[in-house]
Amino acid sequence: MGAVFRRTRAKVSRARRLAIAVHVRDLLPATHRQGATFCFSTGEVERLGWAARGASGDAPDDICAPRNPFCYRSPCMGDSVGAAVDDPGGESTATLGPCLLIDGVGYWLANFHPFLGPFQTRDVVEVEHPSPRDRGRCVEAGHDALAADADGAFFLGDLLATSGVDLKTTRISHDRYWEENDKENPLVVTDWTLISSRTRQANMLRRLPTATSPRPGREVPVTATSAVVPGAAVVSTGRSSGHQRGQVCEIPAYVSGDGAGNGTGRATREWFVEEPYPYDDEDGWIRGGVGVEGDSGAAVVDAETNALLGQLWGRNRYFGPGPRHTFFTPAHDLFDDVQERCGQQARPRLPQYRDEGERWVVYPTCRTCFDLATYLDSRRSSRESLRSMLGLGGDDDDGAGHGAGGAFGDEADRTITEGVSELATPRDHPHWLRHAADEPGGPGIVSPTPLPAFSSFGVPASPRVADGPSPYALHLDEEDLYLADYGEAAGKRAAPPMGANQGRGKRHRGEGETGGET
Repeated sequence: MGAVFRRTRAKVSRARRLAIAVHVRDLLPATHRQGATFCFSTGEVERLGWAARGASGDAPDDICAPRNPFCYRSPCMGDSVGAAVDDPGGESTATLGPCLLIDGVGYWLANFHPFLGPFQTRDVVEVEHPSPRDRGRCVEAGHDALAADADGAFFLGDLLATSGVDLKTTRISHDRYWEENDKENPLVVTDWTLISSRTRQANMLRRLPTATSPRPGREVPVTATSAVVPGAAVVSTGRSSGHQRGQVCEIPAYVSGDGAGNGTGRATREWFVEEPYPYDDEDGWIRGGVGVEGDSGAAVVDAETNALLGQLWGRNRYFGPGPRHTFFTPAHDLFDDVQERCGQQARPRLPQYRDEGERWVVYPTCRTCFDLATYLDSRRSSRESLRSMLGLGGDDDDGAGHGAGGAFGDEADRTITEGVSELATPRDHPHWLRHAADEPGGPGIVSPTPLPAFSSFGVPASPRVADGPSPYALHLDEEDLYLADYGEAAGKRAAPPMGANQGRGKRHRGEGETGGET
């Protein structure tokens, strides 16, 4: 296990260092204690330039555009939901969780904190799919798929029960991890609400169709729960992040109860999802990984067993330095809390049956919105496309003013959505090499080799036409005007019989032939 670091402004005494080390060691499982080391360094943290991280609360992380704000005929886990309110400023958007069966009745599970405002101001909170914010653009554009729907067509259900009237609810965790590691059972955050449901179908995790695989096959319903496994690979679908992969932490985090922590007033130990192996795209995880704003309530599913592990409720931070962790509450603790607070004799359970016709990846109701989002998400700016075609580097200047601040200027082309890729060249030829074009502030995007590289084919490069090797001769030789003798050496293609002219050895291609079968 890696070292545990502690940075301070002044040197720490030996007695205090020992006290801190003993306290942290007690929080670790016995299997991790022997491999843990401690390092106390003196100094101050200096902020660097972050590509996707906000520097303060006034400048939060630059997150991705919503990847699943669409409307579906049959909602499922990962879809957009929101409260129907008269005041547009009071509307909030969240992610739909799994459907539960409680005493034989179906209910949707979601986070409570996105609906706190409407809950405090309205007697009945009506939840809609998708949220009014997400379908607003489609309705304003006049798309027939949504604009023609009558009132109440987006109604999902009424908010019926919550974990509490505030956001300070916790409970003692009974996850088997604590007993197996001989630890006292800690508190975990409970942040849930139940929404009436008109369906009792088994749950499916929403996946969006792609151009390469529009119908990858039947989806496997999520019909079981499982205890959290440290280090397990998980998947989750959120309204903002879409379908993403992650990895469960090895050791639950200690979260303080103050405003900078969970805000409940009680310290808790929380499981969290982090960037998956090989940990090579931290900025991508910050900008669009599991748990960005709008993903509240999304389900966490084991990638191998397809079992429900829990429901996420927040990130450790949304700006500033450091990694991003997405906290979630184990499903077993959630089900225990629902049973106790709702006064039920049995724990909630997951539906087990789903129609075969409902197990396929489907397109959203408004295909126009989906195609537009897919198109914008598959492009990058025309400025970057042109630079990759011409082989111009990002920050390097070749002396002629053709670097990042040369012919293209210092400002990025903002006429087209940034951060996406565009097919700016003809279809890839099998002989073409590929390279990573330099991108300012991020990893390169794979593009065809710059045109000067085509000179290796023996053909002068053109700034407009990408020339490739041709199966035909590029030069005309005098020998090509004659047909070779029939039956040449092995390995060469034999010419057809020459008939009456056979005695001449060779004949000119221009000489006409007469007679014969047609």
